[in-house]
Amino acid sequence: MEEKHFPWALSRLDVAGAFGDVGVLFPLTIALISLNQMNPTAVFLAAGLAYILAGTYFQVPIPVQPLKAVAAIALALHLAPSTIASAGLLMGGLLTLIGITNLAPLLARLFTLPIIRGIQLGLGLLLAREGLRLVFGVRSGQALWSGISVSALVIGLGAAVIFLLLRKSQRFPAALVLLCAGIIVGLAAHWRALPALALGPLPVALLQPQATELKVAFLTLVVPQFALTFGNAIVATENTAQILYGPQARRVTTRALSLSIGLMNLASGTILAAPLCHGSGGVTAHYKFGARTPKSSYIIGSVCLLLALFGRSAVGLVGLIPLAVLGVFLLYVGIQHAAFVRDIVKNRGSLCIAASVGLVALATTNLTWGFLVGFVVQGLLLAFSKMRATRAGPTPSGSVKPR
Repeated sequence: MEEKHFPWALSRLDVAGAFGDVGVLFPLTIALISLNQMNPTAVFLAAGLAYILAGTYFQVPIPVQPLKAVAAIALALHLAPSTIASAGLLMGGLLTLIGITNLAPLLARLFTLPIIRGIQLGLGLLLAREGLRLVFGVRSGQALWSGISVSALVIGLGAAVIFLLLRKSQRFPAALVLLCAGIIVGLAAHWRALPALALGPLPVALLQPQATELKVAFLTLVVPQFALTFGNAIVATENTAQILYGPQARRVTTRALSLSIGLMNLASGTILAAPLCHGSGGVTAHYKFGARTPKSSYIIGSVCLLLALFGRSAVGLVGLIPLAVLGVFLLYVGIQHAAFVRDIVKNRGSLCIAASVGLVALATTNLTWGFLVGFVVQGLLLAFSKMRATRAGPTPSGSVKPR
């Protein structure tokens, strides 16, 4: 009898890979909800739908994350939800216009391979540093039952051991086991005061754009974010997806990514949700933890939609995962993402450009400054190369240039 094939059957790796990027997605969304009073139902609704639609179109797991520079500035300045949503609306309109007019491939030419590798290196170093901060952070510890206290370092080391032992296991995927272990620790730490599980989505309001807020959002949030979004969430994401998924990622193009980010921000901004983007680090995260098909996107998207139904309880539910466990996720993804630079290490000029991008990004905690410096270094090396060629003079007739 012929064995039936069920294309929708889920494997452990589908589930594990779905949660590969939670170390970026959950901390930022929790911070925006808790500190900037953003509507949790709107935030998780927008993220969940974006994940599902991105998986459906691209046919590979494409991450959905809050815009990092926007989130960081909004948190630092305690901006109102309407200002943050206005930034999403403006970013969405700008990227949609770029996608419709097909300017994305033209702008992408500015980002040469060394610049892209530098962006990947810089983001990898930033993710790894953030992971270490969460593992070594004092506030990442947990007080368990009977007064027993476990430090963040112990939790992080335990999580790292679990991960290393199961890193290549398909029967017990590391990400899935690590996530379950983290939830168990969280339940043990909060067993006397578990978050309420009552369903209760909050009403979703519509943004009413104000000229003053749009101006503040554009100057304060959109301008610092745009170059980072185009460099990392579009150009580097296309490159990373093509490296990891090959022909399966044929739909992941700069134009498609630009339109995707643009349209989902027009939608999220309209319902006062956090501005969203894709990201090259997230592509690596999903892939390295086992995601190979859009089923992983559907799983994490469905989890976000379920969290949207819990309203304010969603923050408490996600907060059960110890920060040190999320730190291990970030540390591993950061190392793997930075490793993309290995294919240019034999070219000193390319490595110099990539290293300048990565190290400046790490020093300033800003990828935009990183690749701006990379552009300068690239220009200087090109000018120096032309000067040397000019001084060498033309090759004599009939002679052959040495190789």
